[in-house]
Parts: sequence; C-alpha cells; structure tokens
Amino acid sequence: MDSLLKIIIMIAIGATIGGVTNFFAVKMLFRPHEPKYIGKMRVPFTPGLIPKRRDELASSLGKTVVKHLLTPEGMRKRLLDEQISSHITHFVQTEVEKMLRSEKTVRSLIEPLYPDAEERILTAADARLRDELTHVLQDVKTRKLYELLGEEGMDRVRAIIPEIVDTMLIKSEEYFYSVEGEAQLRHMVDSFVQRRLGFIAGFIQNVNFVEMIRPEIINILRGSSTRAGMATMITREFERFSERPVATFIDEPLEKRLIDGVVTEVVTRLPVGSLLDRTVYSYTRDVEARVVEELVPKGVTLVIMRFTDQMEKIMDRLKIDQIVQEQVRSLDTSYLEEIVLSISKREFRAITWLGALLGGMIGLIQGLIAII
Repeated sequence: MDSLLKIIIMIAIGATIGGVTNFFAVKMLFRPHEPKYIGKMRVPFTPGLIPKRRDELASSLGKTVVKHLLTPEGMRKRLLDEQISSHITHFVQTEVEKMLRSEKTVRSLIEPLYPDAEERILTAADARLRDELTHVLQDVKTRKLYELLGEEGMDRVRAIIPEIVDTMLIKSEEYFYSVEGEAQLRHMVDSFVQRRLGFIAGFIQNVNFVEMIRPEIINILRGSSTRAGMATMITREFERFSERPVATFIDEPLEKRLIDGVVTEVVTRLPVGSLLDRTVYSYTRDVEARVVEELVPKGVTLVIMRFTDQMEKIMDRLKIDQIVQEQVRSLDTSYLEEIVLSISKREFRAITWLGALLGGMIGLIQGLIAII
C-alpha cells in the first residue's frame, strides 16, 4: 500500500512539474512583454521570446508571405479564375450603369473638381484659338498669294475680272451723268481751256464743251476695246500682285483685328453652358447598352490581362514583404499574443497537457524503480 501511494505521489509530482513547466514555457513565448531588471542587471529570459525576436519574426513573416502565400503566380491564377472575373465584371457593369443613368448635370459633377468650368473652358478655348490662328497666319504670311489661292482660286479670280470691268464701266458712265460727275467734268474742261487757250477762252466761254465731250467719253467706255484693255490690264496687275507674299497685304493691326474677330465669333457661339447643364443620361442613353454589355466586359478582361501580365513587377514595387514587416512591428505585443493564442490556443493547451502526461509517465517510472 505504501508503494502504491509512493507511485501515485511521484506520478502527481511528475505530472505537475511537466504541466507547469510546459505552461510556463508557452507563457515565456510572450511574457514578459518588456525586459525586467534587478538594479542594472537584466533578468534572464526577459522579455519573452516573441517580443525579443519581434524584428526577426516580422522579417521572416514578410518573406514567407511573399514567397509562399501572396505569390505572383497565385495572384495571377486567382484573378484569371472565371468566377472572380465574372464577379469583377458584374460589379463594374453595375457601377458604370449607375453612372451612365445619372440625372445629375455635367456641371454639378465637375464643379467640385473644376470650379467655374464654363468660364475656364471658354478662356482656354479663346487662348488656344488665338495661339492656333497666330501660328496659321504666320505660315500663311510666308506664302505667296497664288500659293494661298491655288490654281482653282486663281482661275476664279480671272473669271470674275470681266464682270468687275463691266461693273466699273457702268458705274463710270453713271458717274459722268450724275450731278457730281458733270461738275467734275466741267471743272476739268474749264481748267484745260484756261491752260491751253489763254485769252481766247473768253470768246468761247458760252460753248458747252461738257455736252460735246461727255458722249465721246461714254462711247469710249462702251467700246469693246476699252473693256478688253481694262480686263487685260487688271488681269496683268492681278498676276503681278499674286507673286507677292501675303505678308505684304497684312500688317500687325490687320492681323490683330482678324484674329480678334474670328476668336470672338467662334468663342461666343460655343454652346459650353448648355452642354454643361445637360444631364449625364442625356449623353449616354443611346450608348448605354453597348457600353455596359460590350465595352465593360472587354475592358475588364483587358485590364485583368494587362494587370496579371505585370503582376510580378507590381508586387515587387508594392514591397509586400516590407508592408508585412511594418505591420507586424507596429502591432502591440499583447495584441500579437492575442492573435497567436486565438489561432493556437488548443495546441498550446495540448502542449501543457502533454507535458503533464510525460511528467506523470516519468513519475511512474521513477516510482517503479524506487520500490524495486
């Protein structure tokens, strides 16, 4: 009976020692969180193993995550999975559809990001148009007039020269029969008579030279030779002028007026305000179905393919191992302990009971040896 009691006591002692030892061994993985000192001497085994090796743990965990968990191949395979791509496509379609059916005006959407949009757009259009017109005019001014008009333009000008001559002759005839023209003609005749005839002019002052000369002038104006001569002369002068650079016809004030006039006409006619005040749906209603059903799936597929093709570079630039390291280092030690225990609590408890079991078995063996 004494031997049996001795064996039971030794088993109990061995089990207690083994269980308590393993219990403290598990606790010493995390506790204490900070080093303990007696005077200036640090107490051995403080802090616990994990707090002491936190940086090494963070580095090792970061490398493990990148090497074995979040690998480019794994991420690529996951993103190319049909179920995942379908889910992404459906999500994007839903969001795009909401956006395309929005009843908000374009102005209300861009105003927070682009205040005074209408004024700024018109100002930008004004500046851009002025710049473009200035460059165009600089190019035009270096060219000759016939180059600017082209052969077709030159032919059209030549074709209207006879009409111009006819109009000039008709207007000239009307002028000589007008009061102003008659007075001018009379003044010219009187001046000629005074210069050429001298004192004899007094004897012929009652002669109406205007009525004598005017019909002859009109006959000359109506003559075909006059018409042909004027047409030839104007054509010849036009050909000569067409050889001159356009810059000789446009000075700086004229250029400025041209640019100001064109820019003002164009900018004031731009319907920027009415375009901004329209709803998004008014622009998208006709293309909504195509965008949602055709373009979005193709766009999502293209983005996924391009993304997966660059997965290795992307993950390398993201430095996931460094992110994991920084996050682990930033965790409070007690919270890190809580995380590990929440995952391995049953295993740690099993280790404690295993220590007790092994201690009990050792106590049994010692008891048996003691009573032999």
